[in-house]
Amino acid sequence: MKSFREYLWFNTNRRVELINITGKVKNIVKESGIKEGLCLVNAMHITASVFINDDESGLHNDYKKWLEELAPHEPISQYEHNGFEENADAHLKRQIMGREVVVAITENELDFGPWEQIFYGEFDGKRRKRALVKVIGD
Repeated sequence: MKSFREYLWFNTNRRVELINITGKVKNIVKESGIKEGLCLVNAMHITASVFINDDESGLHNDYKKWLEELAPHEPISQYEHNGFEENADAHLKRQIMGREVVVAITENELDFGPWEQIFYGEFDGKRRKRALVKVIGD
């Protein structure tokens, strides 16, 4: 079995962003040369997420509104964690959206269902962060 690792780096302009990284992950899978296996993509920061869903702007706006209702950023005084930082809501949003995804690789391609795309979700942006892409198989 072979493995291949690469990092994707992000420095978002806004505090909350959802970024389609499917093309970048596909390129990494191609570069790996692995024909059959698995591709793990995970956020390396506890205020960011990686998830799979449709690339549709209305859905993305719905996610942002829903997450803000579940874990509003303000007032920051509502969170005990915010005695240290002002990003408690970002930790909660990450917990909801998840840390990572695993996608099957078949014939050196991501083996997706209809409409599936991989996204990096940033919930405490405006600073440099990364996601790990780990491809394993033969």
